[in-house]
Amino acid sequence: MAATNSAMLARVFGSSLQNAFAQINPSNPQNLDLLQIIIPGDLVTGNPPTVVVNVDYTGAVHNPAVSPTQGTRLGTFQSNQPSGSTTAQFFTNAFSNPSQSDILQVINDGGNISYYLNYQGVATGS
Repeated sequence: MAATNSAMLARVFGSSLQNAFAQINPSNPQNLDLLQIIIPGDLVTGNPPTVVVNVDYTGAVHNPAVSPTQGTRLGTFQSNQPSGSTTAQFFTNAFSNPSQSDILQVINDGGNISYYLNYQGVATGS
């Protein structure tokens, strides 16, 4: 599947994903997730919200989430899907996206898309 003509969440410029989201302090990088999808907890029973999917700083998509960070570069989004759902189900539920646009795109100096995260949570490029 090719990249779409627009991105729902962000279109950022850089020669690569790593350059588009450069570390603020290279000598002590935070390596924050780009985004996270959470499912709500239950305040009555004391269960906190749970990160079920994360897109880490390298652009890799993890379901179930792997070592989610405290904070993200683009945000945390909520899904009402039950734990154990597919990545596509979590992304479809977390983002109202009837046009099925990419969620994130990185565009290099030549105008080519070097990385994109599609509406189903599939990452392509670097």
